[in-house]
Amino acid sequence: MSAELSLRIKQHLLDSIGHMKQIKTCMLDEQQALQVRELDKIETIAKQKNQLLEEVKADIEQRRLLIEGAGFSVDDNGMDELIASLPENFSAALSKGWQQLVTLHEEVQELNQANGIIINKGLQQVDTMLGVVRGNPDARTGRTYNAKGRAIASSTRTLGQA
Repeated sequence: MSAELSLRIKQHLLDSIGHMKQIKTCMLDEQQALQVRELDKIETIAKQKNQLLEEVKADIEQRRLLIEGAGFSVDDNGMDELIASLPENFSAALSKGWQQLVTLHEEVQELNQANGIIINKGLQQVDTMLGVVRGNPDARTGRTYNAKGRAIASSTRTLGQA
């Protein structure tokens, strides 16, 4: 049973790592498209990313079933405990695969945060430009807050200064 379970975990990890690598590539492509504001490419990437995220959701569900089916808790330590319970000839390689997946996940999270920052900066620039064009330089004030939750005073730039 442990050999069969080990093979199932191995295949699961290979599939999950493959999907996570695809999402990472997609996020890097998205970052480049966001920086140069290629709207068509951003839209295409968003669709691709959504499809990949569905695959990752399926991976997570499969992982939950593997962990739960083996009698371990479905939490941060469940997969580690499951892998540690297997014979050493299997557990060492599976542990490396699991750590690779965790590392990829962290990298994707960082890319997602970076892309979010790019998007927010772009929105701020558009709001500022719209405010100047509309004669309302305070247009962004209502949506921008400091760490204490207080509204940040905006500049009073004129069209010539923008």
